Amino acid sequence: MDINKFLGETEKENTPKPSKWDEVIVPKASYLLTGDVGTGKSAVAYFILERYGEKYGLTPAVVGLPKSKRTLLPDNFKFLDGIEAIASTENSIVFIDEADIQLPLDSNKDKEAVINFLSLPRQRKQIFILAYHFPRLVKGTYLPFFNAFLFKRPPYLLEFAAKKDSGEMKGMMIKAGERFDEMPSEDEVLKNTYVVAPRIRWQGLLQNDLPSFWSEDLSEIWSGVGVGSFQDADGKVTGYKVEGQEAQQLELSPEGLREKMKAQGLKDPYWHNVSELQDMCRERGLPTTGNKDALVLRLFRLN
Repeated sequence: MDINKFLGETEKENTPKPSKWDEVIVPKASYLLTGDVGTGKSAVAYFILERYGEKYGLTPAVVGLPKSKRTLLPDNFKFLDGIEAIASTENSIVFIDEADIQLPLDSNKDKEAVINFLSLPRQRKQIFILAYHFPRLVKGTYLPFFNAFLFKRPPYLLEFAAKKDSGEMKGMMIKAGERFDEMPSEDEVLKNTYVVAPRIRWQGLLQNDLPSFWSEDLSEIWSGVGVGSFQDADGKVTGYKVEGQEAQQLELSPEGLREKMKAQGLKDPYWHNVSELQDMCRERGLPTTGNKDALVLRLFRLN
């Protein structure tokens, strides 16, 4: 036996193979993350922040996290109050949760500003992870600016998740849904992410480990945060907000928002029609584009 050949083969076998994740997640890129409620979007986002912050020497950062919840994350994390702070945070890997609210991509109204924002990673050695609960609010114009699409299990009714004219996004979600439907348990659903990575011409399932600091509290970041209302001089409710200075925006799905407001004894915002919601947005200086879900979510900002 050629001992040198044997040792060479053994060394090769014992050398860990590069993860497919390493090909997917690279510096100077943006990623769109989406999936149904409770399928592990936060878990995979924090897995990516921990793993690739260390791998590429980037500072992990989270946008809009309530101050009362920041102790859940390690000391090396940086906390940004809004997306406007991202531009000055170079050499970072940034998680923008509930990007439906923080960076709406449902129209071409602010196209130039949005494209400039999505181009920031290439200029400042950053990685963006943008989590959208409603990918139907992501206009197809912006899809080419994402390096890859990370899907947790999509909602059961895709018409509530994807625009009718967004064939690319809906097609990816259908394929992801088929793969998740094959899984034997919810545990398997939580442990896997369906990835579509056009830049490396690959798509398939990847297992995502939990970050070392994971706790269930991280999946319920907004639990316990009160909901208040905006009122005019006559006491009429014109909008809603998160109570407490630590929260910059309400990061909830419409369903979660309605439940929380119901528990607070507040009026269901869906009682307003689209025109009324648009008027409320105008009063607050907010965009009036998008469907009813987009308008409702957009109104829940702090002044």
